[in-house]
Amino acid sequence: MSYFMTEDQALIQRSVHEFCQKPATQKAVEEDRKKHSFPEATWKLLVDQGYIGISVPEEYGGQGRDFTTELIVNEVLATYAYPALECVFGHSLGMAAIVHWGTEEQKKKFLPALASGEKVCCGAATDPAGSTNVTEWGLTYKEDGDDYILNGTKVLVTNAHRSDVKVIFGREGDNGNCYSRLFIVEEGTPGLETGHQETQLIPGPHDWGTINLKNVRIPKFNCIVDNGFGIKWLSLGFSNVGLAAMATAQVAFGMTLKYTTQRTNSGQPLNHLQAVAHRLINMAVSYETSKALIYAGAKLWDEGRLDEGAKLNYMAKIYGAESAVKTIHDATVLHGGIGYVPSTMIGVLNAGVVALEIAEGAPDLLRDRLCPYYGIEPVWKKNR
Repeated sequence: MSYFMTEDQALIQRSVHEFCQKPATQKAVEEDRKKHSFPEATWKLLVDQGYIGISVPEEYGGQGRDFTTELIVNEVLATYAYPALECVFGHSLGMAAIVHWGTEEQKKKFLPALASGEKVCCGAATDPAGSTNVTEWGLTYKEDGDDYILNGTKVLVTNAHRSDVKVIFGREGDNGNCYSRLFIVEEGTPGLETGHQETQLIPGPHDWGTINLKNVRIPKFNCIVDNGFGIKWLSLGFSNVGLAAMATAQVAFGMTLKYTTQRTNSGQPLNHLQAVAHRLINMAVSYETSKALIYAGAKLWDEGRLDEGAKLNYMAKIYGAESAVKTIHDATVLHGGIGYVPSTMIGVLNAGVVALEIAEGAPDLLRDRLCPYYGIEPVWKKNR
């Protein structure tokens, strides 16, 4: 959690903890964890609480709070492994494109229903050729009067089937350097197919699937282009994923600290052994460092220092995910054989944290995004 919360943010933090502990919330969580589809029950509760469009400006139906407050809410939800949080991340990715690149008319049309959670959004970036391999993307578009006609496929999309508004990532002509053109496709549009669901390594309440576009016709009004802001808004999603990884690592540390206190060796707690104690301290150092990086990036963003904030947001995803993988691996080892038993959850966390390392771009892909900050030209700039 941020160490420098305002009084209002501290109140919000406590309210989210109280929300997660309510019997009605726990009942919805148990209901959704049995599903292999969009977690409707826990999503609805977030909508009722107003936890969806936290940082969307008020004039477009959001709460108008800062990004730090959004992270504080999401961190608490991540600590409780709240089922709909993954869906919130996918929803926010699509919304961010409209918030930062959309025209005034596009914002007024689409954002109010999305910011309230009345409608669900997705950001569909990953092409079968790879999410960052934009030079080989198969998505095509062509003008036809006042419309665009889209053809192509997006895979591994969060909220693929359930989303009412699908933000499809594209690129401007032959420009392969970035996601420079996006298309808003509304559910029910002829030629839009979303039925196929991907199976994740850890089963659960996921709506993670494929979007097929077969001669999908949308009005030109639904096309979003880079307005000069650049792709800095993508870093907000990276920061959220880094946050989820950090929270998962913190939970694993707490479980391991408790286990190594209760388990003994020669009549003494296991964590009295220096090797065990040092490994535990390394875990704590890792998640505290990750937390500091995440909230420092958010603070810079909230102050309008967007390039500096984006840089730290990229780093937060890299460090948060990689350090969480190491922390949870060590937690599994310290639990011994029981760490690989599903009932302890450590083994499940060990398998699941890899998804956070991959989500929205593996760390080495984000390192490419950081290269320009240090005067290094990344390979993909020249299609090499």
